[in-house]
Amino acid sequence: MIGILFVGVGSNAASAQETLLSAKEDYITCWKQPCVLVAGSEWSEKNPNGVGISVRMGTQSGVTDDQIKTVLTRDFKKHGMTNIKFFFEQNDAPAAGISFHVRGGTQGLFFIDNVREKVAVIAKRAANTNPVFQ
Repeated sequence: MIGILFVGVGSNAASAQETLLSAKEDYITCWKQPCVLVAGSEWSEKNPNGVGISVRMGTQSGVTDDQIKTVLTRDFKKHGMTNIKFFFEQNDAPAAGISFHVRGGTQGLFFIDNVREKVAVIAKRAANTNPVFQ
């Protein structure tokens, strides 16, 4: 009976990891353009030890918004950063562009193929609690 319980819990945990996070509620619109860059910077100023992630979804992106949110959330958690907030908007360019915001500053406009390699540096920068950087 105990073996069955562990198998059941293990399989539920595995399927929970495969579930994509929804990005539907992260889409925003505003009068300041580019909207997500402004929103991400403003949020990061109010959350100095967090990362705002602005995503401008392309018209021909090879991945979905839910996939972007799921993968980047997982990557940031691996580096100890859980205080993250996504901001999505639809772009008219073919490719999706992603920027990170820490303490009001913006880092890059990264494409899907190279954004994940930036996560460790951004997470470390946001986690820095030195008062000079607050």
